[in-house]
Amino acid sequence: MSARWTRQILFGDIDAMFASAAVLADPSLAGKPVAVGGPPPRGIIAAASYAVRRFGVRSAMPTIQAMRLCPQLILVPPNRPLYARLHRQLQDITTRFFPETEWTSIDEFYTDTTRLQTRHPDPRALGLALKAAILDTTGLTCTIALASGKTVAKIAADAYKPDGLAVIEPGSEAAFLAPLPIRSLPGMGPKSTEAVERLGVHTVGDLLAPRFTPSLMRLVGTRLAALQSLARGLDSDPVVPDREAKSVSHETTFEEDTNDPAILEPIVHGFLETLAHDLRREGLAAGAFTVKLKDSHFHITTRQRKFATPLNYDPDMWPDIRLALTDLVQPRSRYRLVGLGLSDLAPAPEPLFDRRQRDAVAVLDQLIERHGTGVIRLGGLPQGKDSAATRPRRTKE
Repeated sequence: MSARWTRQILFGDIDAMFASAAVLADPSLAGKPVAVGGPPPRGIIAAASYAVRRFGVRSAMPTIQAMRLCPQLILVPPNRPLYARLHRQLQDITTRFFPETEWTSIDEFYTDTTRLQTRHPDPRALGLALKAAILDTTGLTCTIALASGKTVAKIAADAYKPDGLAVIEPGSEAAFLAPLPIRSLPGMGPKSTEAVERLGVHTVGDLLAPRFTPSLMRLVGTRLAALQSLARGLDSDPVVPDREAKSVSHETTFEEDTNDPAILEPIVHGFLETLAHDLRREGLAAGAFTVKLKDSHFHITTRQRKFATPLNYDPDMWPDIRLALTDLVQPRSRYRLVGLGLSDLAPAPEPLFDRRQRDAVAVLDQLIERHGTGVIRLGGLPQGKDSAATRPRRTKE
């Protein structure tokens, strides 16, 4: 029996969820170089299978570039209804296993298992049981990591993907982190990594070597203490369980930082299409929205605005949201995360549309349920300028 942990955090990450979902829908794609996204010339890769990642294909990459890297790439359009159905199944599983869960995206979650150790004294057995339940119910594989904090658990999962299980025992955090590349730490984007590597700092353990301290202090200043704390595996960031939704949101983390509107706008527009459809399905409308960006230094900026009237049809909502995103992006900053939230949710006022429009939107929603967002447009209804209908929706994998 394992010794009882003072604090135990479990992190779960579904392996390449969007690409894996495509294989569930079409088993003949198993093992093939599959990517989910929109077609060239303006399409972007939303998710890449592990088979295609070997060619250098990554999420948020223009599809035309991905096809140059992997000419045999099989491009599959996003299937939002399938992702939503799988996510609901995943939530049912975590609800069965844990009292409370923090979902940070459609395919990632944290839970605090400290109080469950009497029932599950062996963290490895708990991880294996959860992995088996997810595979049996959804057909998806996942990587599970348990550690004393969220940061180490997330880093461990990244290191053990795909279909992995990592248990980082208390007291072993610094030893686990020490040989990992410096880019493994949160806050170490490409530019920061390049800068510290020029000093000879290549691993997480190097951050704690006294010989590098003076040069690191000159380079990163007050950030050094926080980085060294992470390098030791010290992290008290709490799990924040999901509560009754007063808002809905999507966000994604890029594998490479960007400030390119041609990448950011289609992704936010895709979030909006999905969220607006969800609101209509629930008979709700949003009175406000928030656009969120996190830059390469982990600094978060947001723009929160109110709609003139509660809305749940994305072409009516997009102009305000696009303007807020444009205002938020700073030319000299590069961003690792983008998100969109809709808030001030309330029952949709009647009528949001006249009868003809209402019937048309109802037909649209039926088609979205079958085929996903972006498959069709309603010619008789207003459409958002520069629609991103054929482009992908979310890029975190």
